[in-house]
Amino acid sequence: MNNSRENPQSFFKPINLLIAVIIITVVFIIAFYNLLENPDSRQIRQTAEKQLRLFARGYSLKAIDCVGMDTNNDGWVNCRAGDRKGKLLYLECPYQVTDQECRYRDSID
Repeated sequence: MNNSRENPQSFFKPINLLIAVIIITVVFIIAFYNLLENPDSRQIRQTAEKQLRLFARGYSLKAIDCVGMDTNNDGWVNCRAGDRKGKLLYLECPYQVTDQECRYRDSID
C-alpha cells in the first residue's frame, strides 16, 4: 500500500494558459476579420480567388490570394500566385465574367 500523494496534473499551468490565450486570440482575429469584411467585397474576393485557383492549376502555380476591391471598376481584381521557383507573380483575375482566365500584370500598383 503506497501512501504517497502525488499532485494531480493541473490544466492551469502557465504554458497551458499561454497556449489557450494564443488559440483564443487567433479565433477572435479570424472572427472579427470575417465580420468586418463587406459582403460585396467578400463575394468579389471569393469569385476572383476561384478564378485564380483554376488558372493556377492549369499553369502549375500556387494560388495565394486576391483583394476584394476593384479599384478601377473594370471587372478585374489584383491577385497573387507563386511559381515553382517561389517567385511571387502578380495577376489580375475577373470576378464578373467567368469564361475569362486571369492575366499577368506588368507592374505592381
